[in-house]
Amino acid sequence: RSSAPSLLDPTGPTVSQQRPLRSVGLGILESFSSFSGPVASVATVPLSGAQMQPPHGINVNPEIPKGPKVRHSGQRQVKDNFVNRVVEKCGPAVVRIQTEQKVEVPAFTNADIFSFFFGIRPDRSSPERKIKGQGSGFCVDASNGVILTNAHVVQGADRITAHFAGKHASLECELLETDEVIDLAALKVKEKTKLPLPAMPLGYSEVVKTGDWTIVLGNPLGLQNTCTLGIVSSLDRSTGETGFDWMRHPLIQTDAAVNQGNSGGPMLNEVGEVIGMISMRALFGEGIGFAIPADSIRSALPSLISRKKVPRPYIGLKMKSSLESFGQGAFVEMVLEGSPAEEAKLQENDQIVEVNGQKLCHFDQVQMAVRSTKVGGQLKLKIKRGKETVSTTVTTADIRKLREAKGQESPKRARVVIIP
Repeated sequence: RSSAPSLLDPTGPTVSQQRPLRSVGLGILESFSSFSGPVASVATVPLSGAQMQPPHGINVNPEIPKGPKVRHSGQRQVKDNFVNRVVEKCGPAVVRIQTEQKVEVPAFTNADIFSFFFGIRPDRSSPERKIKGQGSGFCVDASNGVILTNAHVVQGADRITAHFAGKHASLECELLETDEVIDLAALKVKEKTKLPLPAMPLGYSEVVKTGDWTIVLGNPLGLQNTCTLGIVSSLDRSTGETGFDWMRHPLIQTDAAVNQGNSGGPMLNEVGEVIGMISMRALFGEGIGFAIPADSIRSALPSLISRKKVPRPYIGLKMKSSLESFGQGAFVEMVLEGSPAEEAKLQENDQIVEVNGQKLCHFDQVQMAVRSTKVGGQLKLKIKRGKETVSTTVTTADIRKLREAKGQESPKRARVVIIP
């Protein structure tokens, strides 16, 4: 924190140039006489000899009492609290994730000018650069070396290493699988000779309440083994505000300090159990961080460890709620091409008023219905289209089909990476 600016006159005399003050009420200023900072000048008024006589019984030069001597035994003077115990228990299992990604950077040369003057076009092959990134993670399986982090931390990485606190060398890791929908990734340490590793237990987020303690461990801005403390600010948060039907997944909000590099780190309760994984923070705000609940992590973990994608149903809608007719259902803003919704003949501006016989007030009810349905399940929708009411059935598909369709689009355009 920056100190407050001085309000004193910078051109005035310093204390070291002043005569020590010994008058009544100013004796305390003696302790500051060694400082060299500027002080305000004080106007003096000459007094007569009679006026300078102190009243009877008053000592104008009182002795400043000395405080009792404090003997330091070298021992801790306060008892450990629950944060100390959690950090001591779980801190060794927190890792710093470091990634490397090879990218081709377009060569910005004067090739065209060179060719214009000399008629020769030099080699314009793109040089290869390594882009480095970092984040946080934590080990949940000591014997097998399984580490969890965010999917966006390791996305596209060609090399992944994990550094445990107190260990000199980083450990090479392999990516088992990712779940981009909830932003979760599972890694495994390659060197079996380094096992077992420190690990921490995965708790249950369903018992978490607003106001519970949260302890966030991680490596913000590369500062390893950083601990911040806060509370659960809210449980009523999700990734569904975008309006896409497959994006309704819960998040836990906390006011513990979260910064760049905390992604993938654990959020623990007061007994050292993981109740969430830090995933994002508010861009224009302080004390607003979000974590993936432990229950969502637990449900996805078996598939990730088995190197399988987590099945996530979707129908391919982007929805919104109208302010003019709030509480009257979900309005279709966009229908994705080749999606189950397109096959079911849904159209833009359709108003979904019922799903599986339940009347709708907001589009999040459609999101929750999609999320609770298995891949290949059916949803019965009642739709208002102009003055007509239409009923249709949509069969959910796996979100992987959407990714595959995006991968088969027109050839990839070259990405321009700006490297400072």
